[in-house]
This record gives sequence, C-alpha cells and structure tokens, in this order.
Amino acid sequence: MPRARAARGSLTAKVSLASWMALSLGVVLSARLWAFPEASRQTRVACVACHANPAGGAELTDAGKAYAAKKKTPIEPTGRKAEYVGSDRCRMCHLGQHQSWSETPHARALTNLSAADSVAVATMAAKLKVRLERSAAETEACVRCHVTGFHLAGGYPTADSARAVSLARVGCESCHGPGSLHVYATLAEKKKVIDGAPNSRLCVQCHTAQTSPGFDFEHMVLRGAHPKKEG
Repeated sequence: MPRARAARGSLTAKVSLASWMALSLGVVLSARLWAFPEASRQTRVACVACHANPAGGAELTDAGKAYAAKKKTPIEPTGRKAEYVGSDRCRMCHLGQHQSWSETPHARALTNLSAADSVAVATMAAKLKVRLERSAAETEACVRCHVTGFHLAGGYPTADSARAVSLARVGCESCHGPGSLHVYATLAEKKKVIDGAPNSRLCVQCHTAQTSPGFDFEHMVLRGAHPKKEG
C-alpha cells in the first residue's frame, strides 16, 4: 500500500507539472493596448507613453488613446519611466504578500517550464504553432510567459545575476507593472506609480483560451497570485 500511494503521488506530481505547463505556456500576439507589456515590446516605448500611471493600468494618456484607436505609435517619453526591479525588492515592504506568492506556481514558472514533461511541451507547442528552439526554456515564445518583464527595461534577461534570479519567474511586476518608481517614491506618491488593481485583461496575454481553458480571474487572484482566504 505505501508503495502504491508513492506511485500515485509521483504520477500526480508529474501530471500537475504538465498541467501547469500547459496552462501557462504560450503568448498572445495581439496588439490590444491594455496588454501593455506586449504593446511596449512591439512599440519599443515605455508604458508611461500610453498610460497615466508609469507602471501601466487602465487610465490612458492622449497618446495611449490614439494608439488604441489608430495604432499610432506614441513618442518615447522623456521622464518618469519605470523599470523592472524584481520581486525581491517588493519583499522588503510587502513581506506577507511575497511569502504567499512564493508558494504558488507563478513563483516557480521558469523552473517548472524547464522541468516540464517533453510530451506535454511538444503537444502544447504544436497547438500554439510555436517552433521549439532546443527546449521550451530556451524558446522565446515560451519564456516570455514564464518570466517578468521579458525584453523590457530592467526585465528578464539581465546581466545582473541576483536580479536575473528574481526575474526568472512570474513575479509581482508581471501583474503590478515595473516597480522602480514605486520603490523610490515617497509614501504619498507610491500608489500613483504602481498598478495596484490589475485586471484580467493583463492575465489573458498568457492565460489564453488555448493555454488556460476555463481561466477564472477571481479564482486566480485568490489562489494564484498572493492567495487570500475566500469569504
């Protein structure tokens, strides 16, 4: 009996890892403005060019509204550009949230991708029409949804080895936007330079109908980001 339970446990672990990989692998190639990290990658301008909040969010500048309506690329702003700093910097002030998040699959996103079952990876890659470059963890189309700030200012990858470890996961800034201005802002200004209320439109860049069928934003907030008790 113990041996049977151990075998079932091993199988469950493998299925869970493959399931998580399938739920999170891939990326949406849409240029919808609210998907600000992807829009920033495509336009090569900082979030503040289109968003009133330098870290992103729902409120748009005039340039942001023009981009949303006509896909007119905004001009690169000259000030208040936020960069990614990594979740370890968030822990200094948000210890409870960081600890809670660290126990979720998001905190192990790139590690899980590296260890994912090869058959599950190949199946999902074929479904998404992604050409694998050696492994999923070496394929940009996969990595971008398993790290923070992929190819954005201060984001993954980076030559700073300590920050690279902090960014090699779906961290705080994946949801709340780049946090450099928030880190150094005065207490009165901190909430003005971070996205304190991210919504589902951000999540569905990676949690698509193909990768996360039945994705439930409210459930993810309760269980997948920095979980809270329901009720």
